[in-house]
Amino acid sequence: MIEIIKAPNPILHQKSEPVKLPLSQEDKALLDEMYNYLKVNSDIAAGISAVQVGVLKRMCAIKTIIGTTVHSYKLVNPRIVKHSSKKYYLEEGCLSVDEEHHELIGRYDEIMVIGYDAITNKNITINTSGWLARLLQHEIDHMDGILFTNRIEE
Repeated sequence: MIEIIKAPNPILHQKSEPVKLPLSQEDKALLDEMYNYLKVNSDIAAGISAVQVGVLKRMCAIKTIIGTTVHSYKLVNPRIVKHSSKKYYLEEGCLSVDEEHHELIGRYDEIMVIGYDAITNKNITINTSGWLARLLQHEIDHMDGILFTNRIEE
């Protein structure tokens, strides 16, 4: 069973390292465990990055339902390669931040992410907007040592 690292643990502010492909059995097992955690502990939308379980590797699991479509990823080395100039602002929460925050966090409305997906075992490109774009940006921020609370604007 994985244990979520909570703020203010300093590991959450460290940059994660790229992951070598093909994935090791250890990395596959961690991604599976993270994804299964989301399936059990999340009703609608969630993501978890390896750093949130104490592993400084550029990996995350995402499971979200938008309308009637389920979006599931086990992403390795994801990165944003393109984004809109338009941002939108909403409240955010995080598995690693227990306190409630009601400040609005600005995120790009549209993004393009590339990376390796361990569900399909392929390099993928995700062109998305809205909620999934926000979720991906949040998880990629984790890999760069950034919590959503660091994005609260004055």
